[in-house]
Amino acid sequence: MGIERKTIKELRRIVGKERCLTDLEDRLVHSYDATKQSAIPDVVVKPRSGGAEEVSRVLRVANEEGIPVYARGLASGQTGGAVPVRKGIVVNFAEMKRIIEIDAGNFTATLEPGVVLDDFQREVERLGLFYPPDPASSDVATIGGTVAECAGGLRGVKYGVTRDYVLGLEVVLANGDII
Repeated sequence: MGIERKTIKELRRIVGKERCLTDLEDRLVHSYDATKQSAIPDVVVKPRSGGAEEVSRVLRVANEEGIPVYARGLASGQTGGAVPVRKGIVVNFAEMKRIIEIDAGNFTATLEPGVVLDDFQREVERLGLFYPPDPASSDVATIGGTVAECAGGLRGVKYGVTRDYVLGLEVVLANGDII
């Protein structure tokens, strides 16, 4: 493993031992996406819901140590974006899956990055609304991944793609700053 033990200890302090994965089996599971490209990360961390601060602390450590970081949801992407080609840290956002708010009056929603698109679709439809982006993998695609990849699906020609429906983001920069 290319990451020092002290760095692994620090990551475990941040996210907890059970959410800082170093076993080969866990790392293999996080080594590929739908492209079938593969590279085994050094470590996988899984922030919890409400974890922007956790993500910030992880990225601060990675930035200080010069460790590459790769964001990952459920890895349904077709571009290799979640493949840790230079090893490093995979941050798996799958556990950050809260639908924080759906404001039907303003046609807006606030979501965590691990919300599965089909789950979100069902919730807005229950309110008589419609969220158009519909990638083929919507049963496993997460909102964070669709934002990162600007997914659209078959309805994209008529209604637009993900970027056309994003009004704002809370982002953790590579140095750990939250904006």
